[in-house]
Amino acid sequence: MEREYEFFVTTDKPYNPAGAERCMIRRLVMRNHFDMKMAGPQINPSQHSSISTAMAKKKLKNRFRISEPRIKKKKFKNREKEDARRAREQGAARPKDLRDRSGPITSSKAGEDGKDKRNNMDETLEARPVLNCGLVDDRIDPFKASLIPGTPELGALFQLYKSTPKNNAVAIDAHHTWKSLILNDAGLLHATLASWALYGMLANEPADLRVCNLKHKNEAIKAVNCKLATSGGYISDEVVGTVLTLANLENLLGDYEAAQLHVTALKRMVKARGGLFAFGHNDGLLRGIIWMDFHTAAVFRAHPSFPHISLDPDTPPLPDELIEEAAQTSPTSLLHLSCGAVDCFKIFYQLHRLALAVSSHWVGRVERLTLSNLLYETQFMILSVPDHSHNFLHFDQSIHDKQSDCYDHLKAKADAASVVEALLAAALIFVYAVLRALPLNTKIFTILLSRLRAALDRPNASVLDTWEREKNLNTLLWVLVVARCVATGEERMWWIAQLSELCGKRQIRSRQHLEHEMRHVAWTDTFFGDWMDATWAEVMRLRGLALCRGPLAGFHATTVEHSLFDG
Repeated sequence: MEREYEFFVTTDKPYNPAGAERCMIRRLVMRNHFDMKMAGPQINPSQHSSISTAMAKKKLKNRFRISEPRIKKKKFKNREKEDARRAREQGAARPKDLRDRSGPITSSKAGEDGKDKRNNMDETLEARPVLNCGLVDDRIDPFKASLIPGTPELGALFQLYKSTPKNNAVAIDAHHTWKSLILNDAGLLHATLASWALYGMLANEPADLRVCNLKHKNEAIKAVNCKLATSGGYISDEVVGTVLTLANLENLLGDYEAAQLHVTALKRMVKARGGLFAFGHNDGLLRGIIWMDFHTAAVFRAHPSFPHISLDPDTPPLPDELIEEAAQTSPTSLLHLSCGAVDCFKIFYQLHRLALAVSSHWVGRVERLTLSNLLYETQFMILSVPDHSHNFLHFDQSIHDKQSDCYDHLKAKADAASVVEALLAAALIFVYAVLRALPLNTKIFTILLSRLRAALDRPNASVLDTWEREKNLNTLLWVLVVARCVATGEERMWWIAQLSELCGKRQIRSRQHLEHEMRHVAWTDTFFGDWMDATWAEVMRLRGLALCRGPLAGFHATTVEHSLFDG
């Protein structure tokens, strides 16, 4: 089927296309080349092997290439002037616009000032050192078809993304629809690159990544504004995905005021499109909207903005063997709670199985889509539990007559509410640290730890006595270990002190004993395995200091672990 093309010719001066126009011309030239080869006589397939292509590198040089925008290197300056002079003398015609009439016509203003931006970028890269990514641009984008021109900084972001451990085995793009979406839209690609830079900042904090983050975020915002101004009211998947990524970016950064601007816009866009079901064709985009909404709800202790939906009902369930193994260690003590017992039991029933499914002896044996759907159900349940914090906050801030008839009732209600709120905060910490694998210095952990401590560290209330009356000291043990794993600095010692006191009361005599208790709530060795030795060592050190000040100060250090919890 023949393609029709339209040529715009100029002979006034050399023309160097840039931006989207440049990429479009290159793709069409390559497509025509291969169509012509397929229409002609077939040759030996071995001639197209990667080995022969590599050997013929010199022959392929400059093939399907449009001349680069002005290069500032001195050794090419004279050659460019000579080529331009010859072109003017010979009246050589250069293509100015080339469009494929057989498919949809794409227009973009992204390349209008691409030459100036590229020159400014080159000057910036020459003025300061960039990240050493170990990749050259041609290996990242060998055919120069990317919507964003390749630079060493772009190579560094790709290298960072490829080298980062993919610990998040749960909240995934199950149908792999997100990658194809970002590769075909410059704004969404800029937003995604900004998020990669942010993850690098949270993990390593190199200064160059801060520059990358700001640059790509600004380009993404400009792309969204341009599309909304020229779309005629239509909101595309790409625009929704870009706004979603920007909202998630600000959430992770902890700038929740800026994030709310994007979140509000995103909600309006989803509503204008007809709700979540309008994105059923793009699973990655749909789940991205959900995870972003969950993050916002978790920060503000709010109900999810979007209604509950059924994600892939045909997904296979958890294996029977895993369910049988989980049944032996399920946290049934939560049924004894005097407030929110059923809700908490259902939540930890799910968390218990999720944690087991991502443990080393089950990982890879459970469908990732099954885990993603199960996490969606679990987190929706956590965020849907009514807020009980006002019960204990109001009680703790008020002055009560302990001799009054209603004092005991109000105190019991406040204590029960504090236990429920602590369990929900710890469950969210577990979701984001263990199952979602967010960097532990993400702002959401600071918020959840503060909420958890407010529910535990109450005036005129003993943590151990409160949880003992609720018959859930074993669950409190799990809460304290989870908090200790994400706490930093001096605050971590408060959690260690509480854990040490509880280990004494529960007569936890070894690290293995502590791990055994953790397995009865929600445990995965892929996360806690790296923390348990340090946690137990801190508990022992704190208990050892306490013993040195007490009647056992004369005991030898080697006898401490076996005797300190004997009462």
